[in-house]
Amino acid sequence: MPRPTIVVLLLLLLGVHNSGAQLGQVLQPYLVGPQNQRNSTRLVLTEELCSQDECLIQKHWSSEDICAYVKCNKDACEGGGYLQWSQYIKCEYNTAVRVILLIVSIIYLFFLFIVMTVVADDFFSPSIAGIVRHLKMSESIAGVTFLAFGNGAPDVFGSIASVITTPKPKADLAIGDILGGGIFVTTVVLSAIILTKSFKIAVLATIRDILFFIVADIFLAIWFINFNHVEIWMPLTFLGLYAAYVVSVILMRINSKRRKRARHLKAENERKESQMNHHTYKISTVIGFVMDYAHVINFFANSKISAMTNNVKNFLDDKTDSLEDGLVDEQSDDEGEEAEFHIAHRHVYKSYDEASLAFTDVEEIRPKTWKSWDWVRDVANHLRPWPGKGELMEMNYFSRAISIIAIPPTFLFKLTIPSNEMPWSKPILIIHCFCSVQLALFAVQISAKSPFHGSPGLWIYGLLISFILSILALIFTPLDKEQKYYREIYSYLGFLMSIAWIYCTSSEIINVITMIGVATGVSQEILGLTIMAWSNCIGDVVSDVAVVKQGFPKMAMAAAIGGPLFNLLVGFGLPFTIACLQGKQIDLHITAVYRLLMLFLAISLFTSLIAIFVQKFKVRWPHAVALLTVFVSFLVFVLLSETHVLEWK
Repeated sequence: MPRPTIVVLLLLLLGVHNSGAQLGQVLQPYLVGPQNQRNSTRLVLTEELCSQDECLIQKHWSSEDICAYVKCNKDACEGGGYLQWSQYIKCEYNTAVRVILLIVSIIYLFFLFIVMTVVADDFFSPSIAGIVRHLKMSESIAGVTFLAFGNGAPDVFGSIASVITTPKPKADLAIGDILGGGIFVTTVVLSAIILTKSFKIAVLATIRDILFFIVADIFLAIWFINFNHVEIWMPLTFLGLYAAYVVSVILMRINSKRRKRARHLKAENERKESQMNHHTYKISTVIGFVMDYAHVINFFANSKISAMTNNVKNFLDDKTDSLEDGLVDEQSDDEGEEAEFHIAHRHVYKSYDEASLAFTDVEEIRPKTWKSWDWVRDVANHLRPWPGKGELMEMNYFSRAISIIAIPPTFLFKLTIPSNEMPWSKPILIIHCFCSVQLALFAVQISAKSPFHGSPGLWIYGLLISFILSILALIFTPLDKEQKYYREIYSYLGFLMSIAWIYCTSSEIINVITMIGVATGVSQEILGLTIMAWSNCIGDVVSDVAVVKQGFPKMAMAAAIGGPLFNLLVGFGLPFTIACLQGKQIDLHITAVYRLLMLFLAISLFTSLIAIFVQKFKVRWPHAVALLTVFVSFLVFVLLSETHVLEWK
């Protein structure tokens, strides 16, 4: 059974401890039919009761009362997506149907996580790489900005969906997701990397990332202790801290290049000096030999001196060549250590171009005329939702299963998201003119809205815009020749359409997770640090271990620390800044779960910081064992806190 599904099932079973009751007692008022209602008194739905910040259902309410309460508290009881899962569960009085709906929602949640992974890996990240190429950004800057955003898209957009999609921000869910994901990656994922291979770390970069992470965690703890709501300067501080982090990366990279240049000049000077010393030694030796053994030279003048001189020259030249080869090898190794790479589709490449071309597994068909019907084959090739034969052969059985499950959403993605990895196709461009516009309206939930009274929905105006764009594409673009700036334009359009899909998917994920909290009584913090965080991080385990096996353990470790750092700084800074600008009130409640999250995140970071010094900057299996111990201890303390065995004073 897939791991996200197991996590959800465990929470459904263990979540009842949140109220300290037994399983049957807690689920009874939620799953029984009207014949078992405890109380015949109808609930009076006052304005105050219908404007709750949290979805708080009382045990003594009847099934009808619970249904009415959920309907009038959509902002608190739903996640802001299209499907109203809390209403489906709470307004269904048949127990068997409720159980079926719960099972279906869990399967749907697992499917949504696959959708999120596919759109982020196969469409969003390549679009970002194309933008980086077009802007001609250095890979150092791109790595901590655009590419980091691509890797952290599920967490960042999950946080945005939690805080922005509804009038009542679900900050507990967002912060639980960010901090829970941080603990999971810095303990479990980092342990998996270390257990896969012991290696020497990039010392300065690793220490820099850990220290920035610790500072961010301390800031968050101070805010929770001293403030009861989010003020706009708090998320702005995190965005400023992220800007400082980017500047530090750039400065360290500049310093690294200077040191590299200095080493290269020093090696070059030593090589030239060595050559001069060898030639000086050769001349002085010959002169001395001539002075001391003139009579011997006279004897061999006509035959031997020439051969001897050539032998000495050949010997010295061989030594000089060997020295030069050694310098070249040493320089190559040094460059190899400092070279920057790009991860695409969970593979490592030395450049963006190489990564992009590696997965353009589509036959290029250039139809000459519309009458040839080659354009039909061209469309079929572009919209093929399953992986190519070469890519499929590289997959393990689990990845192949995921690819099969992802066939329907991948087909929709190819209909709506322009891809800069695909060859030029005019028919596909016309299809995108229609599908992409409608997706953009659907993703932000404004398709049916009327711009003014009595007018049709915006989707009608979207069709008009699509028709105009398709006519322009039909007239001004060639059928058999790639349009100039096609890949650059598709990179930006693909970026926007990928964001639309990720935002829409995140909203549906928040919907299902909110329903699970409503149905089980599990707090949003717990749901965030378990279901959302762990499910988003499973891909990190797979990709980081794959990177280690490809021979890039330093890169994997940088991702395991730098990735959650980016998610914390931007995942808290960006959505909470937007929410504050919208005038939303975001409360900060220092609960036991938040205390444990911030405490154990700091413990995991300090454990790694101490371990790399103790092990002399090389990570080994004891480091991994220590991190796994931290994670298990964290889970134990959370369970004790949620069951009220452990009380915070």
